[in-house]
Amino acid sequence: MEEAAPTTKGPEFDVYGAMEWKDGVGTLPGSPLKFRVNEFGVLEVITGEGDEEGVKKAHAKTTWSVPTAQEALLEKVQVDPWGQRGLVCVRCNRKGSAVDFLSDGRHCSERCLQQDQQDRRPARAASRGRRKRRGDGALLKQTVPYGGKKKSWCWASYLEQEKAIAAPNKLFKEYQSFPQCKNGFRVGMRLEGIDPEHPSMYCVLSISEVSGHRIRLHFDKYSECYDFWVNANSPDIHPIGWCEKTGHKLQPPKGIKSEAFSWCSYLKMNKIQAAPKALFDSQNTMVTPLGFRIGMKLEAVDKKNPSFICVATVTDLVESRFLVHFDDWDESYDYWCDATSPYIHPVGWCQENGKTLTTPPGFPDTTSFSWEKYLEETGSLPAPARAFKAKPPHSFQVNMKLEAVDKRNPMLVRVASVVDTDDHRIKIHFDGWTDEYDYWVDADSPDIHPAGWCAKTGHPLQPPISESTRISHIIQYSLSYLDSILHCTP
Repeated sequence: MEEAAPTTKGPEFDVYGAMEWKDGVGTLPGSPLKFRVNEFGVLEVITGEGDEEGVKKAHAKTTWSVPTAQEALLEKVQVDPWGQRGLVCVRCNRKGSAVDFLSDGRHCSERCLQQDQQDRRPARAASRGRRKRRGDGALLKQTVPYGGKKKSWCWASYLEQEKAIAAPNKLFKEYQSFPQCKNGFRVGMRLEGIDPEHPSMYCVLSISEVSGHRIRLHFDKYSECYDFWVNANSPDIHPIGWCEKTGHKLQPPKGIKSEAFSWCSYLKMNKIQAAPKALFDSQNTMVTPLGFRIGMKLEAVDKKNPSFICVATVTDLVESRFLVHFDDWDESYDYWCDATSPYIHPVGWCQENGKTLTTPPGFPDTTSFSWEKYLEETGSLPAPARAFKAKPPHSFQVNMKLEAVDKRNPMLVRVASVVDTDDHRIKIHFDGWTDEYDYWVDADSPDIHPAGWCAKTGHPLQPPISESTRISHIIQYSLSYLDSILHCTP
């Protein structure tokens, strides 16, 4: 391709580069105006002190160790002499400023980057891909003990026997499917994470068990009956120090006051190890600006009582997720979601769709509730309608087979079937068990996986129980469940 003719025209003015950025707020030298980048990447003027504080708070909660796209590009320009001269795409020769290019400063678009990588990829990569696919298929032939020392079970034979199909891998999200790396967490490591029963609380946690790609987490100094399981790539766990960096309150171990707790002294005193930052899946992701801000109002489905759509507030922001809290309700009803969640709606959605909106408890006159008055009384803003994104329906079908966590005994992953579906959920049935144990789960739940996931990750799989052993399994299952309840003391 011919080189562009030299020109005496000055470099294109980079408005982001000319600004000084701090806590998500940009200023121009000699100007009193302050700017921010909104949820669509567009520069806009901050009009009041309240808006500025909101920007800083949101920035602190979402970008603690990861710069915004503009900051990352500015850092690249500052240290890269090539960037200082203006950028040229190595693929298509397009010229532009730092804000027009990817963070590597070499490609103007993802398409150019992918094409460049494909050209550089050796021919043997194709054969490696074929070998990998064959390896994934071989997972279905791995056997697990079943009904005695001399008996075994495998997915391949079971699917043939049942004349069924396994749910294709493409139906699962990346975090549900086969992980790309091994689980590096070890028993005894400490970290910070969300309490699943109180989603607004971050606690000191220790790893009490590791099984395949899953870890069992324990609240330090509390009874083990509160332990819970998560996947190693869960967005609900963070390295030590994360709460301090993001401005979140960390709940210390039982018996220690918050002001007296220090990670450094706690680790040293107890001779324990912090989980390395590199093990956490969400620490290296670039933050995508959201249209949601802390304090904004919306209408949301109560997941514990799905027939209720209630007045709710955004109370926390972390990366691409936010915390939904129901006004004047206990925090145990809170849940984390993203902009595509089918459980959230903009203000006025119920009225437009003929649904009943549940007002906050104790509201003086539920029949005459007005969003306009409520927003004025609470000094709040509604989450903009454009911030809500539609989630496409899943493609799971009835009778497909998969592997799923038993929510009554979460340490177990069982062989399961899809027995019913709606747009965003599937109903799980554990093969060999009665339908009283069936339950609905979101299609993007981290607790469902493709057939072969346990074999791939080294996690035990519970095969379908036989007719002859069903009674003994149910008795053992019930006793285990009751024991976990009876021995759980505050």
